Amino acid sequence: MKRRIFRALARLLGIVSLATLLLAGAIRLDQYILRWRAERLLSDIRSLELRKSTYADARRLEGRWFDDTQEGVCRSSWCDLQISLQNAGSAHLEFLLNHLAVRAIYHRLGGRVAGVYSFIHIRDGLLWEKGISLGIETLSTEPDGRRVEYWLEGNIGTDDHFTWVSARHPEYQIGGPNACTSCREGWVKFTPFADPQDVWRLTDLNFGCLTRWRHCTDQAEILPTAWREMRAEVAERAQNGWDGWWRCTPAAIRVVSRQTHRVDIVRVIKLELKEPVPSMTVRRLSRVPFQLENWWPEFPLGMDPSDNIHLGDRLLLFEDGCQTVPATAENMKAAELGANEGWINPAHPLRLPYSSTPLKPKIDVR
Repeated sequence: MKRRIFRALARLLGIVSLATLLLAGAIRLDQYILRWRAERLLSDIRSLELRKSTYADARRLEGRWFDDTQEGVCRSSWCDLQISLQNAGSAHLEFLLNHLAVRAIYHRLGGRVAGVYSFIHIRDGLLWEKGISLGIETLSTEPDGRRVEYWLEGNIGTDDHFTWVSARHPEYQIGGPNACTSCREGWVKFTPFADPQDVWRLTDLNFGCLTRWRHCTDQAEILPTAWREMRAEVAERAQNGWDGWWRCTPAAIRVVSRQTHRVDIVRVIKLELKEPVPSMTVRRLSRVPFQLENWWPEFPLGMDPSDNIHLGDRLLLFEDGCQTVPATAENMKAAELGANEGWINPAHPLRLPYSSTPLKPKIDVR
């Protein structure tokens, strides 16, 4: 009798062990398949060059990823494509969240929710925007022994509105949010006019994070090339100071001036140099044909006495990305180049998906 019981228990244990091994193997295989597909997608996105790849290239890419593509408005003048790759955990996330015991087993067997997402935007037959991102569920142990769970994400893609511009590389940014408590995210943003070699070099995601037994835990692991560059810049600034990093150079002015609705030309009509807050009053010299909140022909601005501003000076103002700069011939030339590039960009914010051409604001500068 006892022998039969032991035999049955051994058989049950063998079945459970075999099922566990098969399940763990299936989970690992699922992770490796996602990694393999993600690396192929990254190669395809890298092969597309901004402002050179065409609508036909986008359609060929869609054909290769047809089952994973979501298509918005798509014709040669305007085409938005999104490609999403998910593993089983991501595809059945709602089930895992509603069955925490199953989710715990999934984690124990090496599973983690993950997804890879990319986009391409075609305007007037050319590629103007592209990007790819990797998001992965991460479990780690804090120094005090607490187990924490968060979302680790790396995003790489086009963005033509920078809230700050580096004088070292005005056509791209590297950074991440500071206030996210349940995630660790890093991003690389570049303009449609960025150097193709920079775009290629920085479009680097570590898909090994999908298959490692030890989880990737920070941005340096998921965005290795970009984060290595950013850390080198931080170290340089710590040693030599910030001089030269945020100066509004002609190259930086050219970048921020592509958003022509965020640029103003003004003349100084009054100076108040009294401490503790010196200020000036300026009059707008630009006229824009669309409504702006709090649009005033004259308004006050704070100033630094060391800026050497005089009554009657013309200045360039920027909503984001640059401080106030004198409207010198060099700076105006850079602003005009940027504005011209902004208007040849069909993705300009004043252009709607169904319009044939954008309505270019008439700016009169007296």
